[in-house]
Amino acid sequence: MEEDAIDPFSSESLWQLSRFTLQSLQPLEPLPWASDLSDPVEGPFQNPLKLFEKDDSTAFPLDLFANDGFVLNPPSETTDTSSEDQTTEASVCDSDSPDTTEDLWSLAQIGEISGSNVTLRSWETCRDPSFREPISAYFSESGARGFDAALAHQATKSGLEDSGRLVRTDVFLRALFQAGLGWESMFFRYNGQQRTFEKQLRDIRITGVSLPLLDGVIQPLLRCGGHMHRLRDFVRLNPITPKKPSVMSTLASAIAVVLYTLERQLSSRSAQTVSLLQIMGLFQRPAELVGALADMVGAADKSLQEAHVISIILKKVDHFSQVLPWAAALLYELVARVIAPWLSIVEAWIGLCEGTSAMAEVITDRASFVEVEEQQDLAKSKAVPKNAVYNFRPDMIPSFIPAEQALQMFESGRSLRLLKWSHPDHPIANPRVLKNALPPKLHCAMTWIDIERIQSRALDYERKLRAEIQRFNRGDPAADGEELEPMVHDSFEEQKKAIVHNTFEMFEIDDEQQITDALARPSSVEKDSLSKLVDSEEETTSQQLERHNTRFGPELPSALYLSLAPVLSSQALLIDFSCLHLLFKEHKLRIHLTVQWRFHLLGDGSFASLLSHSLFDPEMESGERKAGVVRSSVHTGLRLGSRDTWPPASSELRLVLIGLLNECHAEGTGDVEILDSMHLKREKQLPGGLSFAIRELTAEEIIKVKNPNAIEALDFLRLQYKPPDALDAVITPRSLNRYDRLFKHLLRLLRMVSVVKGLVRDSTARGSLSGTTRNLFQKFRIDAQHFVLAFSDYSFHVGVGSNWQRFQDILTRIEACLDCGDIDGTIEAAQSVPRLRDYHEDVLDQILFALFLSRRHIQAAKLLEEIFGTVLAFAPLSRLEGSSGIRHENEASAAQLYILFRKQVAAFVGYLRTLDGGKAASSKSYVRSGSAFAASVAPTSIFEHLLARLDVKQYY
Repeated sequence: MEEDAIDPFSSESLWQLSRFTLQSLQPLEPLPWASDLSDPVEGPFQNPLKLFEKDDSTAFPLDLFANDGFVLNPPSETTDTSSEDQTTEASVCDSDSPDTTEDLWSLAQIGEISGSNVTLRSWETCRDPSFREPISAYFSESGARGFDAALAHQATKSGLEDSGRLVRTDVFLRALFQAGLGWESMFFRYNGQQRTFEKQLRDIRITGVSLPLLDGVIQPLLRCGGHMHRLRDFVRLNPITPKKPSVMSTLASAIAVVLYTLERQLSSRSAQTVSLLQIMGLFQRPAELVGALADMVGAADKSLQEAHVISIILKKVDHFSQVLPWAAALLYELVARVIAPWLSIVEAWIGLCEGTSAMAEVITDRASFVEVEEQQDLAKSKAVPKNAVYNFRPDMIPSFIPAEQALQMFESGRSLRLLKWSHPDHPIANPRVLKNALPPKLHCAMTWIDIERIQSRALDYERKLRAEIQRFNRGDPAADGEELEPMVHDSFEEQKKAIVHNTFEMFEIDDEQQITDALARPSSVEKDSLSKLVDSEEETTSQQLERHNTRFGPELPSALYLSLAPVLSSQALLIDFSCLHLLFKEHKLRIHLTVQWRFHLLGDGSFASLLSHSLFDPEMESGERKAGVVRSSVHTGLRLGSRDTWPPASSELRLVLIGLLNECHAEGTGDVEILDSMHLKREKQLPGGLSFAIRELTAEEIIKVKNPNAIEALDFLRLQYKPPDALDAVITPRSLNRYDRLFKHLLRLLRMVSVVKGLVRDSTARGSLSGTTRNLFQKFRIDAQHFVLAFSDYSFHVGVGSNWQRFQDILTRIEACLDCGDIDGTIEAAQSVPRLRDYHEDVLDQILFALFLSRRHIQAAKLLEEIFGTVLAFAPLSRLEGSSGIRHENEASAAQLYILFRKQVAAFVGYLRTLDGGKAASSKSYVRSGSAFAASVAPTSIFEHLLARLDVKQYY
């Protein structure tokens, strides 16, 4: 405790020896003062004031930068006082005497001191192999040998065996260098289970470094070697030159280039590494880069779909480009190569590739986001059938592609198939025109300058094809030999070709040479852009950061989206306009949609009237088979409600409804666009083969159909329609299902209108007591007729009419733009073929919503059926009102039905009052159709139109 409390600034303990002294040193003897010294000789000290004068001083001839030095002989331990006196006297003797000792203090002798045996005390001697440092008395200056001796001494005293065995430094460093490259040696072996390198002999070390310190320092190099070994395994398992490039093969080829370049760089510097710190500094950045690549490969191996692999690589690169800014350019190039195979699939699908042979390859590709339902037929015929049904696979879309853009790609390709099958000579489907237009290829750009260049190229391509499409639509043939003006290819095209067509040798470890095959036989890998990017990492840190900061662009996911958006948008615009022109002008989409409105939605008054008479008019002749009676289709009807047997036979149904559709269609062609003569000759039947058919019913539905007084009595009747193949893009099976639901509901409503009109006829029949003021039958008739007619008027004029009129306005606007050849106006009106299809379905959803047929109004629809059922149950009682025998029984039954009817109607009206105007104004499907199709919703709910018709004076 006393020793620890010694003042460190005190001079009392200066005589003590250092604790790090290896050997005990004897204290020096006291030097006596010689009092009999003679006077100083005459010389340079004679005139000290003129010491620096040039003429009288000898200081100027001194060689200040000479390499010579003073070597003083240390005094012997046996020197006594007398000898010291003699030495002192000799030192001041005349220097000219040959017997006297040389005067060391003479300035004249400084320039003459020379000799090759003089020890040089400078830093240059560190590189002299023959230089031997003198043994120092201090442990801090003893170097590696002193440290090794201390470790051995400590292990001897404490009995520890972890001091380690010494090996040659150069041999160990060479083995460590090979381990960092992923090569095995006698000191380091690869552990396949842990996927890392480990020391073969755990107790070996090099001089000057302890065993724990050495094990901790070399761990980053061993991890680097493990990553290198793992990357080589990945390259070996994934073929670099497959028949069809994939994401994994492209990633393997890029990693092969990086590994080759790193091996070449590190091997060229292996001879210059003579210390552990040099090796650590040499492997610092390669280890970081290899670790990032190993992390990507480890994450990619866990995914089975290539779209997920792309998403993982993109996420990893976005992270490591921020962690390793000096390697950002290399990582971006890696992303561009990995995405290239998937982008080639997109190019072939949307028609940016020349020819049509790539269509089947795209669909059968395992990485494709498009699949065909007829996969077996496609595999046998190796060709895509004309009527193939394409399905979208959103799980095969990488994460950087937004859902809207992915759906746009799919719809553009599907519309392009329609153009190719219908008009192979169309400019956008013609390989010659497409080749001359030089369509831009899809690739990744990382800077704003490159993105702007892509936009300019996409606009140029769009401008050229616009002119060709306008010429094709006008019917003007192209001049012979006329070609579109060529476009100069920039470096992006060359880079894209290099990405796709570059092939590299596979890395294989040679057990004898411990060197990869690619490094043993250099190839075109050195000319690859990735290799050049790895070589560029030799710059200084400041230069790399400056180069990284000069990259002015968006973040990586946004950069990829902005790189693809201009080309995809231009191609989609051209395809959509061409398809709209084809659908409206060639396949008469407007006429087919009008047919749906006239017949499925009962928009044709003539058809609705004839159908009502054929089904419900009791004055029509019966079409039932009777013995000895010849049936005729003139004035023949089913007479529902006035017969006992139901449902009618198929022959009777065919007899009644035959010719009804053809007659109404021929009469109504003057109100809509008339078909041209060639179209009439080609299509002898109604558009889409429109005809009556029998609906498939379940056992429970068949039981309800057999009851002629039930509201479901006509549910077996349906209209059969199949649109042409070209019109499937707009009139889909989903929309046809909606048309069928609406036809069944409107047919029920048509029957109810006929029934309540029959109640009015019953009130004027002979024997009726309608003149009585307290007549219950008459009240029931009036209330039922008011409810049914009000609901029918609302359904046909508001529910169906207003929504369909809005759809007709859009169609008229699109057709007017097509007639003028206005591409931008057409796209602004229709947006695209998929958007027009969605809006068509949304209009049908809105009609279902207004007629209480949506899921939100299930209770209201059930209440409506109960009200209609009550009216149908009252209809037979109304016809028997004048029968005196059962008048009282009829009145009792009618009174019960009337009370029930009033409760049901009051409940329905109360439900209408509870509906909120904002929530009930439109269905949720309206939002999907986009701003161009969204109609301005009035603050008044659509159901308030029905409420005003039913209860204008709040009767209920």
